[in-house]
Amino acid sequence: MKIKNFFEKYTEKPTSTFSRLFITFLFGFLPFTIIFGLLTIAGVEPVTFNGEDYYGFVGFLVILIATPITASVFAIFTYLYLMIGFLMLKGFKKLLIR
Repeated sequence: MKIKNFFEKYTEKPTSTFSRLFITFLFGFLPFTIIFGLLTIAGVEPVTFNGEDYYGFVGFLVILIATPITASVFAIFTYLYLMIGFLMLKGFKKLLIR
């Protein structure tokens, strides 16, 4: 049965899903963090945090602290989105395969 094979293949949740998402988003944001950090240190572009502009080393520290927080927020929402999908697949599996 094609449907049974489909559900068997896609209802298995991969191991350490959240940590993989977090690492992927963190390293995805890293090039932009480095470029923006260099622009901040050079005084070209400020980092705006709570309505204040930060330049130089302080701005670079702000962006370094904000990068893992941003990656974790993206990972949390993507993980929740995936878990809803897995829940839906398991529900369809129980409905269609008896």
